Amino acid sequence: MRILLSMFLVPLCASAADDVVRVEVKAASTLQQRRDDSAGRVVVSRDELLRYGDSTLADTLRRQPGVTVNGAQVQLRGLGGGRTQFLLNGEPAPPGFSPDSLAPELIERIEILRSASADSSTQGIAGSINLVLRRSAGRARSLATLAGKDSGSGWSPEASFDLSRPGDDYSGNVTIQAARGKSASESSIFDSTSSARRLTAEQNFSASERIGLAPRLTWKFDSETKMAWQGLLDHSRNRNRGTAREIALFGDSSDFPLNAYSADARTDIARSDIEASHRFGDANRIDWKAGLAHNRRDGDYIFNGNSAAGDALWLRHVTSSAADDGASSSGKLRFGGSGVHALAAGWDGSVVRRAEWRRQEDASAAGAPLGELDQRYTARVRRFAMYAQDEWTVSPGFDAYLGLRWEGLRTLTNGRDLADVSSTSSVWSPVAHLLWRLPGSRDQLRLGLARSYKAPNTRDLVPRRFTVNNGNGPANPDVQGNPALRPELAWGIDAAYESYFSKDSMFSVAAYHRRIANVIQSLLFEDKGKWVATPSNIGGAVTQGLELDARLAFGAGSMARLGVTRNWSHVDSVPAPGNRLGEQVPLTINAGLDFRFSAGATAGFNWNLQKGGQTHVSVSQWRGQSTERRLDLQATWPLRPGLTLRAIASNALKPDTRNTQLFEDGRHDALREVTGSGQRTFKLAAEVAL
Repeated sequence: MRILLSMFLVPLCASAADDVVRVEVKAASTLQQRRDDSAGRVVVSRDELLRYGDSTLADTLRRQPGVTVNGAQVQLRGLGGGRTQFLLNGEPAPPGFSPDSLAPELIERIEILRSASADSSTQGIAGSINLVLRRSAGRARSLATLAGKDSGSGWSPEASFDLSRPGDDYSGNVTIQAARGKSASESSIFDSTSSARRLTAEQNFSASERIGLAPRLTWKFDSETKMAWQGLLDHSRNRNRGTAREIALFGDSSDFPLNAYSADARTDIARSDIEASHRFGDANRIDWKAGLAHNRRDGDYIFNGNSAAGDALWLRHVTSSAADDGASSSGKLRFGGSGVHALAAGWDGSVVRRAEWRRQEDASAAGAPLGELDQRYTARVRRFAMYAQDEWTVSPGFDAYLGLRWEGLRTLTNGRDLADVSSTSSVWSPVAHLLWRLPGSRDQLRLGLARSYKAPNTRDLVPRRFTVNNGNGPANPDVQGNPALRPELAWGIDAAYESYFSKDSMFSVAAYHRRIANVIQSLLFEDKGKWVATPSNIGGAVTQGLELDARLAFGAGSMARLGVTRNWSHVDSVPAPGNRLGEQVPLTINAGLDFRFSAGATAGFNWNLQKGGQTHVSVSQWRGQSTERRLDLQATWPLRPGLTLRAIASNALKPDTRNTQLFEDGRHDALREVTGSGQRTFKLAAEVAL
């Protein structure tokens, strides 16, 4: 990124004419930021975010080194179960946050942190992903983008507008994004038990609308003091419809061999953050930040159960709402920065109130009530942390980062027909990062040591059961929370060798090791003929792996990329083989090429592989996942100054997916295999500079 700054008129001599001096200041590239950072954070620039025209952040993150996307989960080191922490502008995201709830157009950059630091929450055993909302550009800009997208169900419109107005004392920007989408998919489900075998064909259709707004204002009062306000408004609606038709290959059919569902959901996100910074002395600074956040999701779900002949048998109607309201504040006092030591101490805390209700009404085809369930609960989560850190330049070739963080978390849950559930945890997290710059080269070595933890999800602490609509069994159980859950605790070590052999080219090979206590994993039990899955602490586990990241720049603006991540893990209490942690993805490969032609046109591809396999969850449980291969293509043509066309094909190979659930105890053996069709997306976009 280049920022052009015009200097004021400088009198060079006593003449009538002054010379205007124009200085070109180059901001540090993403690779330079990674090289200089004590923890080696990977920075994904805005250009990378928008290059492939992704509709969701999950698709963008999939192409980054060490990141996997497993279903709806974005994971580092292939680890699921919420062990990857998401941050919004450096603060922990609210409970239940999904990166798909934000459009890439509203994001300035993404920072991937594989190890912990004292000044950010250490609730990321696998690492953290920080989403930085849109910020002011270095120059005035008005950019509009109009696009059409087809996911197999017809074309859908998208539009965004990016306005930026910088200034010496005041600057501001606003990004607006709106989109509609629709898609269709098919899947088949094979169920096998000792008494029956069934094959079910499902068809699903979805439609969505989204509008998002991300404004930011910045004031500079003098050379020492500045203030900024950041806002976020995001509204989305999703409508899903589906049907299922079952064929009994052997034995009896399920309760509702023909069924249909409709699910409507509305999600609203609102944030308001204000931050201030004041410099005093030669190299001292105090930072302060406060914010309010509101997240709400309302749902309306209807399930119709029919006989094999199509006769209506049963109706379930579920209305639900979940709202998270929170306030947060943080402060940091920093001494030094240009000398040998840069000392910092600070605190951060937040209070979040989650109110959730769910009303379920069951009725016969004639409308006779068959059951009613009205569930309401409120959860209050209080988090407070204090930390101190020292960034120490021991010698020109050796930097050290030492930090200590204490973080406490308290959760109190109460509700209708629910005994109060409280959970309190606190963790001391020492953190150390060492960086050696090898003499006579641009190569360097890294070593990091940190303690991290993962608190149980709020909903996992509530001992309330959510039942499946049809075909309860060991491979398709109900779900129930566990108030006795304890947080996972982990010690981790990271090491890396990095070579930066040009401005935009580098090679890195890294290794990591984590020892985790109180591992949380889902276990099965039978209750009055119904099978239930509940999260439980099952002991210790070890995870480790190797990561390779290579980037080669050639020509003007052309880049080749290769990323390979190999993960291993085992859970102590689960017998081998396949006793991996949390359905960990064992191998991820990313290979890509972006080529810039002489006329300014570009073309590129990214190929992604996530290896599947069988995971031994418990003595009797197995889960399987197929290998996923994904190919994304993009091309850009500048028709004239200020007008650019983009063409994008996402998931061009359209591979099928397969997931299995297997239970074997000699009495209730069950298999459930779900095969889904891949979804290919085409997108055409025009970018117009106004």
